[in-house]
Amino acid sequence: MITIRPETIADYAAIARVNALAFDTHPNVALLIGLHRHRPRFDPGLSLVAEVDGRIVGHVLFSPQT
Repeated sequence: MITIRPETIADYAAIARVNALAFDTHPNVALLIGLHRHRPRFDPGLSLVAEVDGRIVGHVLFSPQT
């Protein structure tokens, strides 16, 4: 079963690993995600992880737009 939930600070390393595997030809993706987290309008509820058996297997980060 897959569980979808908002990210937590404890998830950052696992999120970086998932993104490194997904974007291996773009190594700066993890850096961009970290920078995005420091934006004033960052909403952690829009950064979701997918878990299977307690292990993070996916990540999606939405950005609010006006």
